[in-house]
Amino acid sequence: MILVLSEGVSTVWSGYLRDRDRNLRSVNHPETTRYNYLLAAAQLARYLGEHSPDPDADDAAEDPAEVTRDHIEAF
Repeated sequence: MILVLSEGVSTVWSGYLRDRDRNLRSVNHPETTRYNYLLAAAQLARYLGEHSPDPDADDAAEDPAEVTRDHIEAF
């Protein structure tokens, strides 16, 4: 699941998605919930890299730690 979702995102985002999936599995979230959460995060990463008009979005597209509230609201 992670390999498919991480296509087109940076390696940092890919690691974040992998770690987030591990965390969600550890608290017994069902696979469909995990998939939907991770899909939304991967879509955000792709949006920041490809469609966001914000010039600061390039940094956020490479590193999830750079994502701001404004990025999420624009998404």
